Amino acid sequence: MTTPTLTETDVRLRDAVMRELDWDPEVDASAIGVAARDGTVTLTGYVDNYAGKLAAERTAQRVQGVRAVASDIEVRLKLQPTDVDIAKDAVHALRLRSTVPGGVHAIVHNGYVTLTGEVTWLFQKLDAEKAIRDVEGVRGVLNHIRVAPRTARA
Repeated sequence: MTTPTLTETDVRLRDAVMRELDWDPEVDASAIGVAARDGTVTLTGYVDNYAGKLAAERTAQRVQGVRAVASDIEVRLKLQPTDVDIAKDAVHALRLRSTVPGGVHAIVHNGYVTLTGEVTWLFQKLDAEKAIRDVEGVRGVLNHIRVAPRTARA
């Protein structure tokens, strides 16, 4: 049995990602660990909101030499709102986005929001997800909104 060893390149990449995470104001890197091997970076640990998790993933991706990011970051909330609170806030957040039609619905279970419904344009689907990301208590978003473009009429 052989033990994998870190190359100098792996160490440099890991250190570069750690510096970038520390520098980014959107990321609380105090509880995030970084490992690197052959261009693949693994993020572990926890953050206190879903937006912070996404920010850490984006930050790692932009470091030169990173070819893939495996994110094992867990969202651990300091004070967990109930699913009812999250659902109310999700509805409010969706209403505030003028680009998201009223047919988009949110289902909340254990802090995970599933978006359903139908939209005409892809940007509407993406905007709905963006609206939910910053809702307090959200641990993850599953976007199952269907894009159904209108057909041209002759």
